[in-house]
Amino acid sequence: MKKIVSIITVIIFLINFIPKVYGMENPPQIVGPTAVLMDFTTGQVLYDKNMNQRMYPASTTKILTAIIAIEKGKLNDVVTVNDDVKNIDGNSIYLVPGEKLTLEQLLYAMLLESANDAAIAVADHIGGSIQGFANLMNEKAKEIGAKDSHFVNPNGLPNTEHYSTPYDMALIARYAMRNATFRKIVSTIHYQIPPTNKFDKPRDLWISNRLIKPTSFHYDGADGVKTGYTIAANQVFVGSATRNGHRLISVIMGDEGTNIWTDTIKLLNYGFNNFDLVNPLEQNSIVTYVDIGKVKFKLPLIAKDSFYYVVPKGQENSIKSSISVDKNINAPVKKGTTLGSINFTFNGKYIGSVPLIADESVYKNYLGTYYNGTKTTVMKDYSTIRSYVELFLGLFIVMISILLWLRKRAKNKFIFIK
Repeated sequence: MKKIVSIITVIIFLINFIPKVYGMENPPQIVGPTAVLMDFTTGQVLYDKNMNQRMYPASTTKILTAIIAIEKGKLNDVVTVNDDVKNIDGNSIYLVPGEKLTLEQLLYAMLLESANDAAIAVADHIGGSIQGFANLMNEKAKEIGAKDSHFVNPNGLPNTEHYSTPYDMALIARYAMRNATFRKIVSTIHYQIPPTNKFDKPRDLWISNRLIKPTSFHYDGADGVKTGYTIAANQVFVGSATRNGHRLISVIMGDEGTNIWTDTIKLLNYGFNNFDLVNPLEQNSIVTYVDIGKVKFKLPLIAKDSFYYVVPKGQENSIKSSISVDKNINAPVKKGTTLGSINFTFNGKYIGSVPLIADESVYKNYLGTYYNGTKTTVMKDYSTIRSYVELFLGLFIVMISILLWLRKRAKNKFIFIK
């Protein structure tokens, strides 16, 4: 019996050392004509279906409108509604010209209820006019890297000159989701605007994102971002979900009916089930040391930034690194100076690098003593000190010799005169 128990114990022990093998799922079959799945942290594309095809973004346009308003305005700004909010098609909270609301209230109306009149009021307040705000939108899109997009209004109502791509919308959403205020708004299920100077009842706003609110399409970890629909655009959705600190951005454009939700869930499941975000390098961590001077003063080099990369599950250890350091580094060295880099490869392919910077300043005085900025480390170059001693000793001997020679010469001169 003891022998059987021992054998079973050994087998269990060996099983624990068998490496896990992950099989990659096939990419999902998406009904929608265009889609992309992007890693939030790195920007890597994990799934692509016609992601560079121009499409109508519909109300997902409001993602860009909102982040511009957040960056350029203040949440407690009081916005006075203009006449151009009248007769706006689509979703509305029925703003009245002359009505006063805060910018924050309008942002909630725009992102939760997808109110087109709220987007107009925001654009007028921030850009001075619809055209002025559209100019800001196109400038910001280019700054973010969305180079195949063009916007003419803040709400996404149909216009042949108003277009984007799944890839560009993913870039815009990735940028917006870095902002804490934006993240808070797009993950809020319910918000209430109290009565205003023109509207005597509170307005209850409810999120349209079915992945967040309790519906049959609820998705664990969903935390953004925006729905969209027009007849021309069909169903559009930009989604975000986070699990175990790993956030993914999904975009589907031109989908039909509830396919927009099932397709999004397929995309997100594919990303979370098959990929891991790895962090082989933390910002400010010491990577290596370099020797400075003959005394070999040890200067620590730290990572200027963190490094992240998404890999298929089971290949987390396939990222390799190599260090490159500048030659002939001499004091003085200023803290923060770039002195090298650490380069990363994945399965032999270069995937990025991070600069290595001096973690402290290093100085050298005329006696050859090396020390850091806080003088907690001091190293003397005795060869330099010896050289100075030998030089001064040599000069002293020379001076004594000259003095003795002059004295002897003066003495001899005195004898001849006498």
